[in-house]
Amino acid sequence: MAVTETKSKFMEWDDVVLRPIEKEDSKFLRDLVQHPEVRNTIGRPPKPANLKQEENYVEEISEEEGTAYFLIEYQSENAGTISLHGIKNDYGRGEFGISIHPDFHNKGIGTKAVQMIVTYAFETLNLHKVRGGHLEHNPASRRVMEKAGFQEEGTERDYKYVDGEWKNVTWMGILESEYYE
Repeated sequence: MAVTETKSKFMEWDDVVLRPIEKEDSKFLRDLVQHPEVRNTIGRPPKPANLKQEENYVEEISEEEGTAYFLIEYQSENAGTISLHGIKNDYGRGEFGISIHPDFHNKGIGTKAVQMIVTYAFETLNLHKVRGGHLEHNPASRRVMEKAGFQEEGTERDYKYVDGEWKNVTWMGILESEYYE
């Protein structure tokens, strides 16, 4: 799905752009979360299930306090989403989540997007820490976080129920001092 030049850009690094999610993105977002390879890495049923629910969800998240939610574009095509959520300014922390459509895997898109969201977290929001988690059967997500400077912090057992079995999540984090090293 091509993106027109009129869309606003939040951050750009080479051929990867983060931009605010708009209502017109709802079909892509619904299809992304329903893709079996994506759903398997986020560990939840494909919700929202239909286009109207997705449009409502886009409206809700655009108004949600403590959340920054972006569409990831690669070479002007919709490639995935990334969010910084659970932002706690009092505690100086937030948590990120990312989903990349399988058609765009192994192109460095996730690595750049995570580095961009970390830059936003530390340089704009002045957070102290950002964390993210990856399910045990998703080593690619771990590699992306390691490339962005994240370090393993621990494993939470039976965190999500995926395809009929409980999966552990490994939490990783990066501190502001590590970012600026």
